[in-house]
Amino acid sequence: MTVRLKAEYINGTLKPLEPLNLEEGAVVTLSIEEQEAREKKLPSDLALIQRLQETIPEEAYDNMPADGSINYRHYLYGGPKENS
Repeated sequence: MTVRLKAEYINGTLKPLEPLNLEEGAVVTLSIEEQEAREKKLPSDLALIQRLQETIPEEAYDNMPADGSINYRHYLYGGPKENS
């Protein structure tokens, strides 16, 4: 069983912010991810996207469909085109 929950660290102890469905004495494995650390990751993700965009040749933008936002289902999944 895998459970994802939030907990608060108080006086050296993790206190779950919601009830756990565990038997007394159950042994579990914890993976700790600080909330603030997750939020700090966003700029590096945006930087990665920007670096990937920089690898697209300028001429590739000339060949992109002008109706891509309306007909994305057609271009991604092969669905019928919408009238634009």
